[in-house]
Amino acid sequence: MDKGLRQMAGIAVMAAGIACAAWLVFGAPHGWEGDVRLVRMAMGLGATGVISGGARLIFWKPESERAGKPSPTG
Repeated sequence: MDKGLRQMAGIAVMAAGIACAAWLVFGAPHGWEGDVRLVRMAMGLGATGVISGGARLIFWKPESERAGKPSPTG
């Protein structure tokens, strides 16, 4: 995947995760009780995972470009 396309996809994924988290905090019904509270918690954890995945897409480096590995060109 092209670097620019991957970064744009990462931004879109991150924005979706932030939107879901913001809805859970500010827009979701706060009167949810019982098992639905567990669903809300799972959605919050999922939004956190989506935000983390978006950051990985934005700042991803291939194995050959990582700082710990020497480059084959010397």
